[in-house]
Amino acid sequence: MPYKDPDPTDPNMLVGVMLAADAEATRDMAYVFAEEFARLGYSREQLLWLFKNPFYGGAHGAYRALGENETLSIIDECLNVWGQVKFSILDFGFSIAGQKDEIHDPHPSLIQNPKAAPRTKIQNGGREE
Repeated sequence: MPYKDPDPTDPNMLVGVMLAADAEATRDMAYVFAEEFARLGYSREQLLWLFKNPFYGGAHGAYRALGENETLSIIDECLNVWGQVKFSILDFGFSIAGQKDEIHDPHPSLIQNPKAAPRTKIQNGGREE
């Protein structure tokens, strides 16, 4: 078999199939796209742009099938649920209670020679040196 020619007997060959879906499945798919990107912090305008952009085939297909008004109602509903949720993860190497935890220095050379570089406030457990 020549190089890069598809082999019909290859079990690892990628094969795509079309599945029949009704309007309810399309609506559910639009909810999934809107919810996922709303949870990532997208605004209403960004979400609508995503649905209108042909690059996002699934979302764009749902937009074309449902129309702009239905898509906007789905976006608004998802933003009402997930749009106000903001996550902030901070890990400074010390506990919230202010107790100094063991600080893991990513540079082993600084552990062998602690005076090799000045330590930051974060490395000092939130305290000035």
